[in-house]
Amino acid sequence: MNKLCDKSHRCDECPLDSALKDAAEKNRTARRQGKIPLTPNGRIAYTRERLKMLPDGERPCLLYANGLIDYKLCCSNYECVFCEFDRYFTEQYQVHAVVRPLDIMNIRGFRLPQGYYYHLGHTWVRIEEKAEVCVGIDDFALRLIGSIDGFELPFVGHEIQQGQDVFHVYRRNQKMALQMPVSGIVSAINLAAKEKSALVIDDPYASGWLFKVQTSNLRQDLKNLTIGSESVDWLNREVDRLNHEVASIGEPPSDGATGNNEVPGPPWPIDWERLGRLFLHTA
Repeated sequence: MNKLCDKSHRCDECPLDSALKDAAEKNRTARRQGKIPLTPNGRIAYTRERLKMLPDGERPCLLYANGLIDYKLCCSNYECVFCEFDRYFTEQYQVHAVVRPLDIMNIRGFRLPQGYYYHLGHTWVRIEEKAEVCVGIDDFALRLIGSIDGFELPFVGHEIQQGQDVFHVYRRNQKMALQMPVSGIVSAINLAAKEKSALVIDDPYASGWLFKVQTSNLRQDLKNLTIGSESVDWLNREVDRLNHEVASIGEPPSDGATGNNEVPGPPWPIDWERLGRLFLHTA
């Protein structure tokens, strides 16, 4: 069983820890009373081991035991890998994930998918399962930074707090910090994105995610992020600020200008550190 701690090691507050302790105590009590079948070496038997203790004509198929089919006897001594019926059932009835294209809006030249949460420092959050989330960089920040040479990401197991500068992006000899959108413990790193920055630039909201976090207080963290129409209004304001900043420099826009009130593409006539302070909230 693999589960990250989400209670800062306060085991007395963990429902899973309590459930495991209760189950262990019940097993110990039943074992002392001789109610649980044991293996020859004296330990508690696993489910398959218990079922194998039954007579041949009374051993139910595991698919039946899990409520997936009507009653059927096991004919393979619970060696499911050699069972033709098990293979047939798996091939015919297994659930396949349906990959749907992201519903991405174009906000004055910048991609903004719906259903994502956004930090004011231009990092995003996509909720996965329960309290685990994916974290990445939005299209505005990537366009702002321009060419990227690599990323410095936190290690798996590293505890982070919302708003901390714990991961960085490199461009030539320059390094820029990016803020964490949520608090928790890093549970996975996208090595493909770390090794190939072009993946993040080309597909920042799907295969270009950077790492996953097992959050510690997701409900509270989400209150500090934007989603839906809030994100659209916020990004429009960011584009206005960037346009104003470029205009205040007094230099003509680059060849990347597209009109329609969109901003030109990099390189920006703005100091690298000033870009970070103004839009990525770096120190």
